[in-house]
Amino acid sequence: MADRLGEIMKKTLLAIETGKEEIFNIAESSRTETQRLTQELARLRMDISETIKQVDQFQKVDRKMRQQLMEVSRDYKKFTEKEMMETYENAKETQVQLQLLEAKELQLRTRRDDIERALRQMMITIERAENLMSQVSLAINLLQSGIDEMTQDQNLEKRQEVALRIIMAQEEERRRVAREIHDGPAQNLANIVLRLEITEKLLELDPKQAKNELHDLKALVRSNLQDIRRIIFDLRPMALDDLGIVPALRRFMDNFQSTYEIECEFKVNGREHRLLPAMEVAIFRLIQEAMTNVAKHAHSEKVKIEINFKEDITIARIIDFGQGFDFDAVLDNPGEHFGLIGMKERVEMFSGHFSIISPSGVGTTIELSIPYKKEEEME
Repeated sequence: MADRLGEIMKKTLLAIETGKEEIFNIAESSRTETQRLTQELARLRMDISETIKQVDQFQKVDRKMRQQLMEVSRDYKKFTEKEMMETYENAKETQVQLQLLEAKELQLRTRRDDIERALRQMMITIERAENLMSQVSLAINLLQSGIDEMTQDQNLEKRQEVALRIIMAQEEERRRVAREIHDGPAQNLANIVLRLEITEKLLELDPKQAKNELHDLKALVRSNLQDIRRIIFDLRPMALDDLGIVPALRRFMDNFQSTYEIECEFKVNGREHRLLPAMEVAIFRLIQEAMTNVAKHAHSEKVKIEINFKEDITIARIIDFGQGFDFDAVLDNPGEHFGLIGMKERVEMFSGHFSIISPSGVGTTIELSIPYKKEEEME
């Protein structure tokens, strides 16, 4: 029976993964179509602007021709038959051209409105697809977890639940990064490409305007580069690899303070030295997670971070002065606080110690200590 159930779950998992691929393809197709429509919309707006100028010009000519017709009609004896016919034909031709241009403007405006509606619908489709992919990813993880549970001892149930929650956090983080890249650099790059195409046309029509556009584009590229560097830093601070954990944390504190307007005090005790890469990454991520919790939940105006380098152990403390919380209740009923549980699990992976002191209304002190290990001990 268990084998049969396991087989059903595996087939279900395969079907869901196939569906996830289809959802991804729908999202990518929608993004491609969105980019195409955005480019068409930009061209339409330029055509509309040019057409409006032409309509204004012909309206002026039309008024002038009407005035001439009135003069010819009022003082027809002053004009020859040929002059009257030419005036009439010119006025008629002007009216026809004006009507054609007005019809063209109306057609362009209608197409612009249709594209804007289509773009709004595309954005909704993309957002729904991304949300659905996140839900499907969670379903896949749940199924995979269920399959794994069937082959493992039931005493591991609690640990598996924690692992599942960590997976959920990882999926949410991936989704956040994907959204951040899509809404930031990806959108900006698409906009830059579009504006470069427009600037290319402006070089022939209006060099001065093209120069202004290039100046704005340069500023946009610089801003985009800053966003990309910030995202890269969030994913894996390069200073962590190049200089070590202390410089990486100093930069993180600067960004944190600027972003959340929470005062950061950073103190290093002992002789600073490099740790194993895995340990440096672990300590950095643990402090990063703790700081995120301060920003979200602590309601504190200040946070202190201490790093103590000792001969055989590294100790980190994160102290805020906020509202505090009941950590024992969190352990008994993790709920959405699996970030704290994940921190505890990560410290224990390094044979370390993790503690939280959080009196209500006083603040929270998180302390983690990780013993120094040689590289061969980490393998």
